[in-house]
Amino acid sequence: MTSKFPPDGHRPVVAVAHGDESLSPMKIAGAAASVCDLVWVLDSSKLEDPQMLILIRKLGTIVDVSGMSEDEAAEALRPCQPQGLVAYADHLIPVASSLAMRLGLDFHDGAVTGRLVDKWTQRQALQDAELPVPRFALVPPDPTPAAIDDLATRVNFPVVLKPRRGTHSKDTLMVTDIADFRALLADQPTLTSDPDRPMILEEYLRDLAPPDSSAFANYVSVESVVTRGTISHIAVTGRFPPAKPFRETGFLIPSTLSSSQTNEVRDVASRAIEALGVQSGLLHIEIKLTPDGPRVIEVNGRLGGGIPEMVALAAGIDLYELSLRVALGEHVVFDDLVPTDRVGYILSPQPPQWARRVVSVDGLDRLGEHPGVETITLNRQPGDAIDWRKGNFEFVFSVLGAAPDPQGVLAVQQLIDEEVRVIYA
Repeated sequence: MTSKFPPDGHRPVVAVAHGDESLSPMKIAGAAASVCDLVWVLDSSKLEDPQMLILIRKLGTIVDVSGMSEDEAAEALRPCQPQGLVAYADHLIPVASSLAMRLGLDFHDGAVTGRLVDKWTQRQALQDAELPVPRFALVPPDPTPAAIDDLATRVNFPVVLKPRRGTHSKDTLMVTDIADFRALLADQPTLTSDPDRPMILEEYLRDLAPPDSSAFANYVSVESVVTRGTISHIAVTGRFPPAKPFRETGFLIPSTLSSSQTNEVRDVASRAIEALGVQSGLLHIEIKLTPDGPRVIEVNGRLGGGIPEMVALAAGIDLYELSLRVALGEHVVFDDLVPTDRVGYILSPQPPQWARRVVSVDGLDRLGEHPGVETITLNRQPGDAIDWRKGNFEFVFSVLGAAPDPQGVLAVQQLIDEEVRVIYA
C-alpha cells in the first residue's frame, strides 16, 4: 500500500527500509531536504508505536508492505522509481537487500547481508580471511547436559552468550565457567528455548588493562564508508566503561587512542570490511584493544546510533546526508579521518541490574545549564518499567553535547554523578 503523494520526478528518490530501532525519521528527512525525496518502506503491523506512522506520513511517501511477500513488496515500491535504498537498523538490512535485488538497485547482496546480520556467519567469514577471532560455538535449543559439556570443549571460559542475530546488547551475558553456564540456563531457560532465535558462545576478548585503569574503555568503533569497493574511515569513536554486563554508557568522537593505536584499529576495520565483501554503504565496526592486538567485536552494516549527532558536533559533517548520497551511488572517499575541532559526546548512564522501575528523576535542569550541553533526552519517565536484559535502550536519560577536549567530557560525567539523581524500585 502506498500513501501520500508520489515523488515529483524532479529529484532522485531514496527508499528507506524503516521500522522499530531505526534512526530518527525526522533527522533522516531533514538531511534529505537538500538531496532527494524519500519513500518509507515499512510494515505497519510491526510498529510498536502506532503514532510513528502518523509522523512518517508527514515526511514523505509511505509504502506499507504489511502482509506482502517479498515480490509483492518490491512491486508495490516499483512505481516510486527509487534510485537508492538504505536501512538504519540491522533487522531491516535483509528487507532492503531483498528489495534491491528485485529492483536492480545497489545494496548489500544476500551473501553480504548474511555476514552482516548473522554473528555466526560473520565470525566464520572473518576467520576464513585469517583475521584473529575468539573461539565461538552455536548453542543448540534447550541444550542437554551432554550438549553443554560438549560446548565447554569448544570454547575457553569466560565466554559471552549472545543472540546469533541481535543488537544493542540485548540478552548478552558474561558466563564465567561451565557451572555458571548451567546455573544461568536453569535460571533463564527461555534464553535458549526458541529455535528461531539461536544463541552463540564467544570467548571473552581479554582486556588490555584493568578496567579501572582509565576513565575510558579499551574498545572503540570505527565509522566507515564504502563506495564502489573503496574503503574510507570517517571517525574512531571512544567509549566509557560499560555497565554490567555489556551496556553502553557513553561515547566520544574523536577517541582518546594514540596515533599508532588509531592506525591499528583502522587497519583491522579495513580487513574486516574486505572479509565480509562489502562494496557500498556506511558501517559501524566495534573493535577491542587486547594484549594480542585489536580484535573485531562485530561489524554492523549501518550507521551507529548517535554517531551522526556526535560527528556533526565534532566535525560539522552530516552523516545522514552522506548515507543518502552513498545510497544514490555518489562516490565518496575520505583521505583521512575527518578533522575535528571539538569532542562530540553522548552520555547515557544505565540503571542498576536490580532496578525494575523508575521512581523519580531529578537534576536534569541543572545539567542543561552546563556549557556545551546540546540536548538532554528523557528516555524513561517516572513510573516506567525497566529491564537491563533489554540492553542499551533501557537508559533513563542521555546527554548530547560537545566539549573542547576529553577532560571537558569527563567534567560533564562528573556533573551527572553529582547533580542528577535517579530513584529506582
